[in-house]
Amino acid sequence: MFLSIFGLAGGIGMPMQTSINAQLGKRVGSPFTAAMINFMVGLAALLIVTFLVEHSLRLPFGSIAAAPPWVLLGGVFAVVFVTGNILLMPRIGSVQTAILPAMGQIIMGSLIDTFGWFNSAQKDMTAARIIGVILVFCGVLIVIIAKSGGIRKIGITQADQIRHVWLWRLFGVIVGMCMASQTAVNSHLGIVVESRFYAAVVNFTIGLSLLIILHFLLLKTKKKGVKEGRTPIWILTGGLFGVLFVVGNIITAQTVGTGMAVVILLTGLMIGGLIVDQFGLFRSKQRQVGLREIAGVAVMVVGAVLFHIV
Repeated sequence: MFLSIFGLAGGIGMPMQTSINAQLGKRVGSPFTAAMINFMVGLAALLIVTFLVEHSLRLPFGSIAAAPPWVLLGGVFAVVFVTGNILLMPRIGSVQTAILPAMGQIIMGSLIDTFGWFNSAQKDMTAARIIGVILVFCGVLIVIIAKSGGIRKIGITQADQIRHVWLWRLFGVIVGMCMASQTAVNSHLGIVVESRFYAAVVNFTIGLSLLIILHFLLLKTKKKGVKEGRTPIWILTGGLFGVLFVVGNIITAQTVGTGMAVVILLTGLMIGGLIVDQFGLFRSKQRQVGLREIAGVAVMVVGAVLFHIV
């Protein structure tokens, strides 16, 4: 059970990765370029970890080629998740950037489990799981209501402003649905290549390849980066938090099971969001966290437990 601390740390680190990548995006003038650098750093670190664990970096390409093509979609979903978070962070804050994708993960997770998508084991939608989903929705609603007074002024009418924010919130849910899909795809890929670490390497490699292509395709539309003196070293560490999330997920799932691992990771994710917002870490905008936000997160955690464990 002690090893599950890695899963909690991985979850807490994700909002920090998002905050770091948001600052990196400002520096380089593009969320896709920031995500590309994030994947480069993450892949380099992951290759080292994989070699230490597996004692080899020989990927079974024959097994991958024989598998259904969708096993390679994990890297695409990862790109949506990372770049989506970079876009969301400055617009809706760290807490909502954590909880809305978490809700998306629960929604997509319920669909994957119910219909057995991506070769996942089918699970019945029990009363406890339905109550869990409802509690997650209630928790998100509590946080959104608590944060509604702090909507950022963007120079348009109030009605358009509210609509604009809700569109970003909807996008946050979609980002989370991509994360759940990535988890399911990588889980099957791990079976195909007989290693979750090899699956993570394939995931990062495909994601990086896609981002390199996007970087060069969108090079002409890239905005001029913001120059504020020397670039701090920590602005390049976002990929390390991503590796911590992946490795923490693997260790926790092997220690306490997949369901409990998801709960621990989601709990860490929401705790990390509260910490980043409260203290404005990594130059993110400081947003005061109140009891209602904490209560909303607590309700979401209870809902996640009901959904994944009961």
